[in-house]
Amino acid sequence: MKVAVIGGIGTGKSEVLKVAREMGIACLSADEINAELLRDPQYVAKLSERFPECVVCGVVDKPRLSALVFSDKESRLALNAIAHPEIKKRIEENVADPLVVELPLVYESGMRDAFDEIVLVTAPRRVRLKRLQARGLSLPRAKAVMRAQLPVFMLRRIATRTIDNSAGIDELREAARTLLRILCE
Repeated sequence: MKVAVIGGIGTGKSEVLKVAREMGIACLSADEINAELLRDPQYVAKLSERFPECVVCGVVDKPRLSALVFSDKESRLALNAIAHPEIKKRIEENVADPLVVELPLVYESGMRDAFDEIVLVTAPRRVRLKRLQARGLSLPRAKAVMRAQLPVFMLRRIATRTIDNSAGIDELREAARTLLRILCE
């Protein structure tokens, strides 16, 4: 059983993954894979070719790259074209069963058919903005990131299950435990 956990920034995907890990389920996170890739000299060289202004002395300037890709669609698509194949490869190499993968861009990465279940985590926009500001993102930056992501109505089309995270963390964790028991045990 392969389960993708999807949703926009600030919806609670990472908390669902945390619950899965606590339950002893094998997990991957696209963000964690990306962090590993940013330490890979070959990957960084690819980024340097396309985004030379964002790589200094072999190190990716993540804030600068992030600002660029969330303000320019062409740059975002170029980054995705570099990152998605690498992330997809790492996910496909993992043979754990069950496996839960936090993959916000499942649709964009072309991986939706690689999963038995796709769990969408949702939360109201105002709640998400408040969470993102609590993480230190400015309101304009948080809105820019949210605008760059697929709208929830499109994610609902590919989701097989949904977890509503509008009530709070305890309710989210309980809903995640319940659903993961059904899917993975």
